[in-house]
Amino acid sequence: MTLDPQADLGRRAWLPCRYCGDNTALYLLDSDVNMIWVQCGRCLRRWWHDTGVGRGRRPEHLFDVA
Repeated sequence: MTLDPQADLGRRAWLPCRYCGDNTALYLLDSDVNMIWVQCGRCLRRWWHDTGVGRGRRPEHLFDVA
């Protein structure tokens, strides 16, 4: 596996690698709404990571039926 051509030191995501546990920043390759496409610079694996941004808690009574 090689480093993705989109990998740029200026675009990083500060998350630990889910595969090798490396704590250096991941390469941020792409994003879509709350998902980011990242690659580890150490083990070179790539995956989509769900950031959870934009998912506020809904009021519990929102879907209550009277």
